[in-house]
Amino acid sequence: MDKFFSKLRIGEKIGLGFTLVGLLFVGVAWHYHQTLATVLGDYRQLQVFEVRKSLALEIEIELAAVRDAEKGFLIEHQEAFAEETDKRLRTLNDKVAALAAVDQDSRQTAAALQGLLGTYEARFQAVADAWRVMGLDEDSGLQGAFRDKVHRLQELAANYNVDRLYTQLLQIRRSEKDLALRQAPAYRDRVRRLIVEFRQLLETSELQDAVSQELLAELTIYATSFEPYAEGALKGGNISDGKGLFRDAAHRIEALLNAYHVAELEASVLQLRRREKDFLLRGDESYPPMVVAIADAIRTQIAGSLIADADKSLLLGLLQDYQKNFLALVAQSKHIGTLNREMTVAADLVAPLVKQNVDQANQMMASRVAEITESSDASTRLSLIVVGCAIALGALLAVLITQRIVRRVRLMAGLLDDLAYGSPTTRVPTLSGGRDEINAMGESLNSLVDHRATFMRWWKESMAEVNARRELASASSDEKQDEAMLDLRTATIAKLQLLNGIRARLLKHGEHVLDISQRLQAAPGSVTEQDAKALERAAKGMATLFEVLNNDDQAPASSPER
Repeated sequence: MDKFFSKLRIGEKIGLGFTLVGLLFVGVAWHYHQTLATVLGDYRQLQVFEVRKSLALEIEIELAAVRDAEKGFLIEHQEAFAEETDKRLRTLNDKVAALAAVDQDSRQTAAALQGLLGTYEARFQAVADAWRVMGLDEDSGLQGAFRDKVHRLQELAANYNVDRLYTQLLQIRRSEKDLALRQAPAYRDRVRRLIVEFRQLLETSELQDAVSQELLAELTIYATSFEPYAEGALKGGNISDGKGLFRDAAHRIEALLNAYHVAELEASVLQLRRREKDFLLRGDESYPPMVVAIADAIRTQIAGSLIADADKSLLLGLLQDYQKNFLALVAQSKHIGTLNREMTVAADLVAPLVKQNVDQANQMMASRVAEITESSDASTRLSLIVVGCAIALGALLAVLITQRIVRRVRLMAGLLDDLAYGSPTTRVPTLSGGRDEINAMGESLNSLVDHRATFMRWWKESMAEVNARRELASASSDEKQDEAMLDLRTATIAKLQLLNGIRARLLKHGEHVLDISQRLQAAPGSVTEQDAKALERAAKGMATLFEVLNNDDQAPASSPER
């Protein structure tokens, strides 16, 4: 690590520190954007769930509207409700298609819904078509067909409803007989009154006009011819055995009534309509057999009557057509019941799936909101941790980088202080070939201290040698002379050791210069700033050492003079 940092300048170290701190905060910003992207993704997913929930609720509402329109059609039997149901179904299918486009889960639910809705729609169309066949109102379909027949039958039945006229005729004939037997004026008056009532009944009856006119003519003949008969009976008892023009007119009236008389026909037809309407109202299957039984009874009544064969054929034909159409309506009603049950089953399958879709959307949205809330809390905590770690790492990097710069500056400050006030023994740690300005300052300071130490040692040894030579020259005895020679020898040995040290340093500088020259020969013209500074330092160091040696050459010459 120290070797790596020695290759960097102070500005590069500071730049590296800012770069690392910047990278840390770029990492923090990246983490923030990743968190923001995650939040946006969660928001988009919430939008998906919200869309799914909204569509699910709309589908549920639209399905309820479809069922309401369907019930309106089944109750009112109007085309408007059928069209409303078709319209609602198209809208419902569009919403299901929109649900399929939301996500994969929605696509599966939508596929199931589309299948069930297709079945329901087919069943409803079948029910609607069946009702159209049956008749949406009393004038259409099978209802209109048998209603036309029975209305015609009712109209004709009114033409054969002569029961009251026949009874009134019998009352007239009875009073006529009573007059002949008892010869009392009260019976004549009663016959007159009954004739008036007969005429009134005839005028209010629904018989054909021709028949009514013929009956009125015969009634007039009867009334006119009856008066002489009544006068004769009251005066003298001449009744001619009850015979006369009035009797023949009465027989003709009776014959006419018998020709248009089917006993209880109109009442039977009304009873037939009653049971028919009971079935249409209640749908009870016990009523169709009643209708058939009443129809059979009417057939018997018509067959046993004295009306013309053509009239019998007409009445029986109308009755047969009515019965046929009514039974077809009964069968269609059963078919509609079956279709209604099938449609209800299809609708009952759709509704739970729609409800399940709504519940699933609500559940998934609630679950996802809880997950997003938990994830957001965790992301917030992680963001705080990341920011805290980034600040801590930035501070640590700043401390490490500045510490490596400040530590050497402090060592150099201490070394300079020792150099100013004492003899330093420590050196600033340096690395050879480093580009760091602090490392260069340390090398220069170390060289300064070394040169100072060399000069100081050289000066001390030189002074010791000078002092030894002076003592040797001034020695007055052998003992002092020997002592001086010993001091001189010691000083000479010390200088030789110092010279050996200087020689080693010169060799080191020479090797450094040789190494640089070899690199220059290998790559001509590629002198780096580092190599130039190394050459400068080596040259200055060699010059300094040579200056020391030069001073050494001049020292012996000056000592004798002193």
